Amino acid sequence: MNKVIFLLLLVLLGASTPAFAAADMDDALTSESRMPSVLASVHPLALVAASVVPAERLNVLVPPGMTPHDFALRPSDIDLIQNADIILWAGPVTEPYLKGFANRWPDKIWINVAELGQDSPIQDPHWWLSPSVMKLAQQQLAEQVGRDSATFAAAVDLAVDESRTLLAPVRQRGFFVFHRAYDHWVAALGLNQVGYFTLSPEQKPGIRTLQTMRSQLMSGEVVCVFSEPEFSPALVDRIVEGITVGRGELDPMGLQVEIASDAYPALLMDMAHRARTCLEAVAMDKAGVLEWETEIDKASPGPDDPEDEASDHHHHHEPDHHHE
Repeated sequence: MNKVIFLLLLVLLGASTPAFAAADMDDALTSESRMPSVLASVHPLALVAASVVPAERLNVLVPPGMTPHDFALRPSDIDLIQNADIILWAGPVTEPYLKGFANRWPDKIWINVAELGQDSPIQDPHWWLSPSVMKLAQQQLAEQVGRDSATFAAAVDLAVDESRTLLAPVRQRGFFVFHRAYDHWVAALGLNQVGYFTLSPEQKPGIRTLQTMRSQLMSGEVVCVFSEPEFSPALVDRIVEGITVGRGELDPMGLQVEIASDAYPALLMDMAHRARTCLEAVAMDKAGVLEWETEIDKASPGPDDPEDEASDHHHHHEPDHHHE
């Protein structure tokens, strides 16, 4: 008798299992459909958002190949903003084209990452390269979509620790970046960024600035120079011509990393590996060897060159070893 009852129970449970599975599936689909629509203003902020937002609920405003420096809104972009429930953006200084919409649609949730970093000693507007600020931004987003933020925070901390370990042997070696976009990342890892070619890609350095940078390269003070994929490397090529120095590429927009749940820590590790490769490319006793003179070396800029006056004040950047 007991065996019969037991067999009947097994049959009933087996018959009901698909129903339970279907109900679970329906619950999951309903949960996804309730997920707010999120708009990340730029790709690296989408890398952060993807840790808690599924791909079908996440859009990016600035398209690949463009940066906030050269972006202008199109009608389809305005539709993206209007249809979003949550907008994750870098604030009005970095993205002035969104300021008016933040005022026009205050009923939407606007997560301004610049506000989260307002107490930071570094005010570089490329906030997405600050691991500490991105943890705060992701935490706010996670709260809005009902997800946990602890896994992301732990992954970012691990990526920063592993990056520091990877770069420890070369952290004192000097390097130039294409434009001033990496101050948060440099500070977080304690690296020796000696300078940059320009404050922003729209500005070009003068001849006096270029000569000073070449002098730093020839002295061996700088052993690595980074270009960026969004901009022509012609200026960098001109600076390093005839000098033995490491070359690398850093992308402040992080387009080499695809949007995925673990993408932001992956971006941090990718940048660390690129930096290590460039910084160790040339032996210290070989760096700075001048193989031939160029027109920059021979040029004699006038003392009142306005282009140089505009650029002289910013290309020197003392290394900041503050850890965020």
